[in-house]
Amino acid sequence: MRLPVESGEQRGATGPVATETATQLLSLAKSMLGWESAQLDRKAETVRRYVLTRYPQLGRAPTRQEIVDALHGGSADEIQATLARLHELDMLCLDSESQEIRVAYPFSSVPTRHLVRFPGWDDAAPVYAQCAVDALGIPCMVRQDVSIASSCAHCAEPVAIKIEGGVIETAAPPTTVVWAGTTRTGYAADSVCPTINFFCAPDHAMAWRQQQRDAAGHVLSLGEALYVGKGIFEDLLRPPPGAVSSVSTTAPPSVTATTATTAGAAGGLLAAFLASICCIGPVVFAALGVGVGATGFLADTAGVLKALLPYRPVFVGLAALLIGVSFYLAYRKPAIGHAACQTCVSVSGARPNRLLLWIIAGLAAALVLAPYWLELAVGS
Repeated sequence: MRLPVESGEQRGATGPVATETATQLLSLAKSMLGWESAQLDRKAETVRRYVLTRYPQLGRAPTRQEIVDALHGGSADEIQATLARLHELDMLCLDSESQEIRVAYPFSSVPTRHLVRFPGWDDAAPVYAQCAVDALGIPCMVRQDVSIASSCAHCAEPVAIKIEGGVIETAAPPTTVVWAGTTRTGYAADSVCPTINFFCAPDHAMAWRQQQRDAAGHVLSLGEALYVGKGIFEDLLRPPPGAVSSVSTTAPPSVTATTATTAGAAGGLLAAFLASICCIGPVVFAALGVGVGATGFLADTAGVLKALLPYRPVFVGLAALLIGVSFYLAYRKPAIGHAACQTCVSVSGARPNRLLLWIIAGLAAALVLAPYWLELAVGS
């Protein structure tokens, strides 16, 4: 037990801080959890990855039936047996009555004081973290910027933390610390996790500690707590080198899909431009006095545009097709992929900018309709 906090740590961005205390706590946490030494078969590993991947997309754990429907790799009884095995290893916790997942570290389906949001991830839902260190570890695991809304476990003062690019950009209040409990009896979710909380100041952490029985642990700065959370969760979704799985899981869209969407939208906008310019161009050139018998660059350009006029329906159809494909890629449900594949289990949530897509679609529609509103304008 000690009081932190390195002077000035809250000024500006704060990355993981690997002090001796933080390093020892990370080693203790890994030993306590025992995940690295757990022997999982292929199905158990696939189920574990699927659950962690879906949690931030649903804002809760997938149900047992949802897992069965998504994996196509076993019956309900087999999936339940796999979940029971993961529960036994304390990789997740099942509700004693429903036998549905209530905790899959670092996530919780049961509301806690730590709510994590993903401001830059369109498909993600707010999700609860099991403890303060889990909340700090989530952005390291999913590789997304997050905002954490919590409260001081002693006085209930709101605590707000923003993590961008793996570092803490802001923390309010700036004196926020974490009490990291180290006493575990039974499952971590029911023993040690409730003792790992944010506090608005070090003295509030110590005041809270004095009110607890056998509250062994340490006060950590946010940088130290981020180091511990990153060490526990950063590699949790990374497959072992050379791992191959034949069991499919639902996964978020890849960066390739994002690129294809952007390219399709840009192509649709270009086709819409060609569909409009072949009609508007000759009118504009005529207004400029470039008529029959004219020569020079403008006359040549007018001739090219006039030659494109018969192809206007093709350009309109191509624009509609490309933009339609872009909308399909942007709004489709997650594709099916292999759970052990890094690109499939990555929950980075790369998703095309849908607002930009709608803007492009609006511009394309305006271009395609340009000959008609131009004719109305001229006629009036």
